[in-house]
Formats: sequence, C-alpha cells, structure tokens
Amino acid sequence: MPMIEAIEITELRELPLFSGLSEDELLAAAEVVRRTTVPAGTMLISAEIPGEAIYFILDGSVRVQVLRENGSEITLTLLGPGDVVGEMSLVHRNGRSAWVITRKETTLLWMERKAFQRLLELSPHLARNLVQDLSARLQAANERLLSIATLDVTGRVARIILELAERYGKPVPGEGVHIFFPVTQGEIAEMIGATRERVNQIMVRLKKAGVFSIDAEWRITVHRPGILAELSRS
Repeated sequence: MPMIEAIEITELRELPLFSGLSEDELLAAAEVVRRTTVPAGTMLISAEIPGEAIYFILDGSVRVQVLRENGSEITLTLLGPGDVVGEMSLVHRNGRSAWVITRKETTLLWMERKAFQRLLELSPHLARNLVQDLSARLQAANERLLSIATLDVTGRVARIILELAERYGKPVPGEGVHIFFPVTQGEIAEMIGATRERVNQIMVRLKKAGVFSIDAEWRITVHRPGILAELSRS
C-alpha cells in the first residue's frame, strides 16, 4: 500500500481550487486532505462507477481514456500538476464515463467525496472555484472539438503541443519551453483524432524545421511557439 501523509495548509494554497480561501477554511480542508504517491499504471478512477474521492495532482501525470466498441483504448486528454480529477461525479454522483490512469509515478492530494461536499457547504469561495474549474474544462473540451472540426492534421498537432506547453511547460533559458512529462505520438494521435502514422510524419517535419525537439524519453521542448500558433489558427 502507498504511504499516506497529512499535509500543511501551505500546500493547499498553491492549488487553484483552494485559491483565496481563508486560513480557517484551509485548516478545515487540511484535516481531511491526504497526500499519497502511487506508481505508473495505477487506476485512480474507473468508468461507470460512482466516484468516492477527488484528486489533486502535485507531481506526475495521468491519462484520461475511454474504450472504443472494439475494446481498444483511446486517450481523451492528459493532465498534470495543478489539475483536479474526479470533481464532476463528486458533485452529481453519476457514474464515470472514463478511466483515469497514472502515466508515471504520481504524487497526489486526495479527499473523500463526503468530506469534499462538507467543505463546499462551508465555503462559498471553494464552490466558486469549483464552478470556474468546471467551466474551464468545458471550454477546453469545446475548443478541442472545434480544432478537430476546423483544422487540418498539421494544425491539430501544432495546437495540442502548444496547449501542453502553455499548461505544463517550464521555460529553459536558451532552449525554449520544456514539457516536463513525456507525450507520445500515439497519445497525440488519439487526442486529435488522427492516425499515428500521419502524426509521425508531421512531427518529423516540424522537428527538422527546428520548431521543437524531443528527447529520448518523449519529452518535448518547444523552440518556436510562434510557428505552432500560426499553424493552429483556423
């Protein structure tokens, strides 16, 4: 079993969902939030099963996926530090529609559904933050669907890499913006509705043009974000 630890309110302050909460509200949350580190391949959320916990990613990354009718897996999105998973079904208690699985060793904060609901009742600010988070998720999903409908595959590849760099990238002086977790061609292909072969062709071309580079562990460093932005305009 993974080791479970209590946390300090300073850790909660760094998470967007707890931004702006009073010290008393943070202390109440710290009493019911725990930290744990789990290995790659851990299933945090199972489809069609009502959620009993909410997770906050501190380090690592997860894959949100569904199954096709033929049983094959398809990646919907990747999530990393600062993201929340499991919040939807905690609010309305419906079953899940997707699986959430860790892609590498991942450190998380988590709390039980009932504890989260009690905090929402005690803190209107927390409830507002949750609404903002859900709205942002919906907007991102709509923008992803729009890009699939309006952009060619090159534009979709450019957009997803630029999106990941903006959300999870860290500037590296003299190099560019480094996406600190690996992103495979297969995952990109699934997220943008294209074949892996076509995505490979486009990424090879953009690499040769110096738009980005990829290390041996499939971590991307974006060198020329302006070109990605231009390619991703419909």
